[in-house]
Amino acid sequence: MREQNQQLALLSWTDQMRYLTGYCEDGHKRLLALLVPAQGEPAFVVPSMNMQQARSNPAGITTVLGWEDATGWSEAVQSLLRSWKIADGADVLIDDELQSVHLLGFQELFPNLHCHAADGMLSQLRRIKTDAELASMSTAATLIDTVFEEAVGTLYEGITETELQDVVLAAIKRHSSTPSFSPLVCFGANGAMPHHHSDETKLKRGDVVIIDIGCTSEGYASDITRTLAFGEPNDPDARAVYDLVSRAHHASRAAAKPGVSCAAVDAAARDLIAGEGYDDRFLHRLGHGIGLSTHEPPYMHSGTTLPLEPGMCFSVEPGIYLPDRFGVRIENIVTVTHNGIRSLNAEPATELRIVG
Repeated sequence: MREQNQQLALLSWTDQMRYLTGYCEDGHKRLLALLVPAQGEPAFVVPSMNMQQARSNPAGITTVLGWEDATGWSEAVQSLLRSWKIADGADVLIDDELQSVHLLGFQELFPNLHCHAADGMLSQLRRIKTDAELASMSTAATLIDTVFEEAVGTLYEGITETELQDVVLAAIKRHSSTPSFSPLVCFGANGAMPHHHSDETKLKRGDVVIIDIGCTSEGYASDITRTLAFGEPNDPDARAVYDLVSRAHHASRAAAKPGVSCAAVDAAARDLIAGEGYDDRFLHRLGHGIGLSTHEPPYMHSGTTLPLEPGMCFSVEPGIYLPDRFGVRIENIVTVTHNGIRSLNAEPATELRIVG
């Protein structure tokens, strides 16, 4: 912050707070914040009911100011900025996920401060994983591979998407983990929507199935997507499309190494898919960074020129989506090594897997 002339960071109850302090809990619309000055000791400003938990933070931050619903948080924040001698007109970093009502209140209190998104600076710290972080992510990856295989073993004709969701959630709980996001299950034509909201659609023989699931270990997330067919696929193009997506997946992984840009890794898959005439059916970026947050920098798309560095972790998930027919997406989490990448997940099938 001092190097970039930022005087203060205001962080909300997000993974930014958790990363820096080991503590984070839902403020339930109330301001629960970590304030970090460029000079001086950081402090928590929390609802009074949360003071005991905040004081137990693993980072050992001792200044914890509580506020009451009847009086609000303004006085506590003002007193801290006065004690830190934050200059009028100073530059301040604001958590990207701070609720707008709190940002507006902060700006009303300090109208001359210049607010900037904190994610750019925090991502510089978070995008390179330590050995301990990688160990947690590897555990989560292995666990979700196991959950996937358990879920596939329960498929039967007539099961609904939401019933399979429940199977996944029960398996994650049984393995003493928590979901990193709501499981995404798509049967048949629903798979042509990358973020289809799973519903009561029943599984039919011949359906192509997409399962996108994740869980956590020590707070760190996993995230995989697998595509398979329940019985011989009804659509004659299913095998060929799966083969193309599989080749695109591995082309991006082969391109990824230190010094190569995120954009180039995206292009390795996108160019292959475009060359087969499906350029307008690859509807999203190649992937996203992952760690404490399921989605975090770096983002793998044409607009990200950031070069890869050892310790970065991201998803590789090319997809092709054919409306009213089916979709295919294959996703593994990888980490950058000194000479390439290493997959944290088991390898996906290179040919369309048939079950049932």
